Amino acid sequence: MATQEEIQDPGVNKNIHSENYEAQLTVAEQLLDSTEETLEDHTDYSELDKAGIIKKAEELLYSPDVRKAQESLNRLRDALDAKILTERPEQIKAWIELGNDARDFKPPQDESKTALQVILNKFKERREEERKRAEEEKVANLKKKQAVLENIRELAEGEEKENSLTNMRDLMRMWREIRQVPKEFQDELSTRYRFYIDKFYDNLSKFNELKDLDREKNLEFKIDLIKKAEALHEEKNIRKTLITLNKIHEDWRNAGPVRKEVSEELWQRFKTVSDSIIQQKKQAQDEIDRKRQENLNIKQLLVEKSEAAIAVWPTSGKDWAALGKTLDGLLEDWKKTGPVPTQSNQEIWDRFSAARQQFFAGRRDFFKNINASREENLKLKIALCEKAEGFMNNESFQETADKLNQLQEEWKKIGPVPDAKNDEVWKRFRAAFDHFYARKNAWVKQKREEDKISISVKEAIIADMKKLAEEPDADLVFPKLKECQQRWANSGFVSGKAYFGLQKEYREIGDQLFAKFKRNSDSMKQQVMKEHYAKFTGGADGQNRLQTEERKVRDRLKKAQEELATIENNKSFFALSKNAEAVLKQFDTNIQKAKAQIERLEKELQVIRNTKSKDAQ
Repeated sequence: MATQEEIQDPGVNKNIHSENYEAQLTVAEQLLDSTEETLEDHTDYSELDKAGIIKKAEELLYSPDVRKAQESLNRLRDALDAKILTERPEQIKAWIELGNDARDFKPPQDESKTALQVILNKFKERREEERKRAEEEKVANLKKKQAVLENIRELAEGEEKENSLTNMRDLMRMWREIRQVPKEFQDELSTRYRFYIDKFYDNLSKFNELKDLDREKNLEFKIDLIKKAEALHEEKNIRKTLITLNKIHEDWRNAGPVRKEVSEELWQRFKTVSDSIIQQKKQAQDEIDRKRQENLNIKQLLVEKSEAAIAVWPTSGKDWAALGKTLDGLLEDWKKTGPVPTQSNQEIWDRFSAARQQFFAGRRDFFKNINASREENLKLKIALCEKAEGFMNNESFQETADKLNQLQEEWKKIGPVPDAKNDEVWKRFRAAFDHFYARKNAWVKQKREEDKISISVKEAIIADMKKLAEEPDADLVFPKLKECQQRWANSGFVSGKAYFGLQKEYREIGDQLFAKFKRNSDSMKQQVMKEHYAKFTGGADGQNRLQTEERKVRDRLKKAQEELATIENNKSFFALSKNAEAVLKQFDTNIQKAKAQIERLEKELQVIRNTKSKDAQ
């Protein structure tokens, strides 16, 4: 093919080979052929439901832009296939819930798929009909142009008449109005047309004024074509640009000659504009091709990720669900990625779709194989239900709560059961828990009410003991103090923080009274503790409450012993220091306090253990 620099207007140099000229004027046509894929529809149809996809396909059935409609229908078909694939797991699940074997599952006929195929078949028939009509129209146009060309030949070779120029103009107009002819006849017709037109104008010797006027009109027409071509620089649609440019080329080719002194300059302007537009759109098409190649690379990576994700099958239902989410995420990324080169589109989609199909098949086989173990899991969970029901009426609330929590952990470790039994066995298991915790909550509520009464009684006792501090006669104080101690022992159990606060205040006011009236309070304190813990044995949960108190006292004793060891260790660092006498005294004071606390806690621990031992007997 000749280069663009070889383009010349045949009206300037008749020695140029006509095939060079025709080849050059079809540069835009060749570029147009390479840009056909720019018609690809970029619309994201994944958001449409199946009914919406069918409705959109029906709208495209009679679209005037057949090629673009074909691309859109292909994308709608892919979107519908993706929708159907996402529904497959639920269909399999429903099939199994009806008591069927997963191995016997066959995908149901999807009505929307059938409806879309009917539309595609109608569109295919319509496209074939339009192709036939277009070919028939081209053949008819060929006959018309041949008839016009024969009239032009007769006019060019015949005797010049007064109306010859007018008749030639009419024939040239008729030639331009006849559109496409079969491609194999285009060059021959164009060559013969220009030959007879040039021959007519060369032989035209009369009516020079009319001839000049006609050349001026041709000049205006070609200048207008140049302006139309220049305007195409602003057109964004590449295909529309090239179609329009080819039409302008055809009009230029069919236009009559202009004055020879301006013909070369005019042609060069037209050639420059045409070359510029072709180069501009070629660069734009190259950028589209580059972007499509980038999209292809992205989709190839998504395919590789999909294939890598399914390389090793999961071993649990949870992992299968996670893998499904991973593949769905890759599908979303696929939808967000733009089009790829047309020649690679189907191949890359087939690979990506194949990975998803393998996933669905693998997941179906996995759940088919675990169906046998679900019956065994059901037996295990029923056994846990029976254990929970055996615990739900226990009176030892804390101990029973721990046992029920352990049952929950065991439940979590058991795999799935048949779907038809899942809700039933779970509700039975939870019912035992709900029954127990309803009883426990009622017990806690009752204890809180009892605590309120006991707190009021204990606060009154503390108030009476504070009044004893104002009594001057020790002989009167101690009988009343003894009475307060007896009342305290009979005042009931108080739980939580309130117990420690009241107990601390009670001990402090008791210590103050004994210190003030110079009596040893150790024996009375021991008695108070014995009476206090003896009250625990009266309840149904007495042993558990004593164990709880023993643990608390033991923890406090351990903490006090650790504090004593820390103080003594810290004191050793200051033992050899100068001017540390004041610090050492403070250490000694703290050590004595710690030892006194340890001694008191050891006695309290012994009282609790003795009380437990008696209650057990």
